[in-house]
Amino acid sequence: MKRFIRRARHWIILLLATDAAFIFSTWIIRREALRYMSLFIFLFTSLALAVGLFAEFCMRRKDETVLLDFLSAPNDRTKENLLRRFDYSETVRALCSQFLSELSLVNEKTIELTEYREYIEAWAHEAKTPLSLSALILGNHKDEISPYVYTRLRYIHRLLNDDVERILYYARLQADHPDIRFTKFRLDECAVEALEEYRPLMEEKSVLLDLELDQTEVVSDFKVVSFMLSQIVGNAVKYSDEKNGKILIKTWRAADKVYLSVYNNGDGTPPEDKPFIFDKGFTGSRPNRQKATGMGLYLVAKYAEKLCVDVRLASQIPFDGGFGIELTFVL
Repeated sequence: MKRFIRRARHWIILLLATDAAFIFSTWIIRREALRYMSLFIFLFTSLALAVGLFAEFCMRRKDETVLLDFLSAPNDRTKENLLRRFDYSETVRALCSQFLSELSLVNEKTIELTEYREYIEAWAHEAKTPLSLSALILGNHKDEISPYVYTRLRYIHRLLNDDVERILYYARLQADHPDIRFTKFRLDECAVEALEEYRPLMEEKSVLLDLELDQTEVVSDFKVVSFMLSQIVGNAVKYSDEKNGKILIKTWRAADKVYLSVYNNGDGTPPEDKPFIFDKGFTGSRPNRQKATGMGLYLVAKYAEKLCVDVRLASQIPFDGGFGIELTFVL
């Protein structure tokens, strides 16, 4: 109604001015007929406004229909209908051309991005083969390599494997239906499996590990939870205290929920960084974290959302300093 009045205000003003002229003329010529004439003018004006409002509504609906047809299926037919609807306006013609040009560019970039993503995914899958082979060779020839060299090679292998795993799990997030399989499993066994791959990294940094794991079962995706824990543990190992690193992994049950927390005794998280710790690409304000990718905890948060698992920074730390990540599973 307001839009109609704003668009047709000139015609409304002209109509009201005409009504006023008729009323004034009637008052001068025959005053006793003024009451009946005023009623007629009022009814005529109301009818004219109603018809105008209805016509405006129909025109707007038709305009919107033709425009939406073009936007949903931009082709020669819908473009011609749009131009015909707006009397082949040069402005509309220019907007159509610009829209089609931008749409073509977007489609090209989308195809390029899809091909690039598929290539990266294929590369990551291919990279898993030499990584598995290198782990097998290291295991079979452990006695032929000095303990120091063996530990360093296992450490490098773990870093490379982490990068490849993050690529694969990030790619899975882009799928319309990520491959999530819910099963019942023991959370402590999942944590131990995720920890096993980080033994070389802990040995490299001389990090002490303390486990307080209950034999509690949860319903979730074992592989995804294992990946989430690997990212959290890797983060905890990387940022534990440089000289006397310590990590505590703890599970407990309260009511209908199971909790798993991973703590370390590093320099902690500055208060200004805490709201963004799970954001994509966020590395924080600490100088020693500027080389990080900022993807690990982001992937943890995204997969936690898909698994209906709550993830957050732990409110209480059992060490003097440091930080912790807490996962909450609903039974």
